[in-house]
Amino acid sequence: MRTIALLLFSLLFAGACASHTPNVTPASFAGDPAIPPFNQLILAEAAKYPTDGTHTYWWPRKGEGPKYDGCSADVFLGGKKVMSGEPEGRTFCCGLTLEVFAKVYDEFLKQNPGFESPLTEKNWKDFQGKWFVREMQGDGPGDALEAYGLGEKIARGDVLPGDFVQLWRNKRETEKNPSGHSVIFLAWQYDQKGEINGLRYWSTQTSTNGLHERIEEFGEKPGNIDAAHTYYSRANPKAGLKQNAKSAGQ
Repeated sequence: MRTIALLLFSLLFAGACASHTPNVTPASFAGDPAIPPFNQLILAEAAKYPTDGTHTYWWPRKGEGPKYDGCSADVFLGGKKVMSGEPEGRTFCCGLTLEVFAKVYDEFLKQNPGFESPLTEKNWKDFQGKWFVREMQGDGPGDALEAYGLGEKIARGDVLPGDFVQLWRNKRETEKNPSGHSVIFLAWQYDQKGEINGLRYWSTQTSTNGLHERIEEFGEKPGNIDAAHTYYSRANPKAGLKQNAKSAGQ
């Protein structure tokens, strides 16, 4: 609650400057009861990663370098490898956010052995394909989580730290298609009127030499976030636990 209170308190002073965003990191929300439990685990996992350039950003072009899944290291689910890292530990955005989810979900399964996981090694590639976005300007994480009953898409007004965001930007003249980015939400940026005009997130990108927090703004200019094609979702496998328990009692 103290961190959420800090975010609200900071909004009161947004009118004193052109824009304001709380200078938070994934570690800022540790133990905050206002954050959903699984979101807290997502943030705690993200906080473990170094932001000193250890894991730089690399989106391989066709035929370039070793094939990998954008994760900083090999990722396992139930003891089976489901994602491949590469020797230098480089990353790209959707691979990193999926890696974080997978690590937290794998630990969740270990702590809840009676949970019948809808996600397995056999259907992982389908889940990953959805997370990586199958259609231009589509929702990656939200589509994957909803398809497997492991979370839900949420409205912008309901977003909290630790939620997943698939954002798309207005196309630049030099681009054939709009660019997208898969990130973990940390905080909103507000303008001098107290209205949302951007967001602070955690992901991996060239501009921060890999993993780090970053701020981007909504707007109509090329390169700004396109609010109409930005999606929000929340992982919540515990909803499946409750449903299993309800079914067992019938």
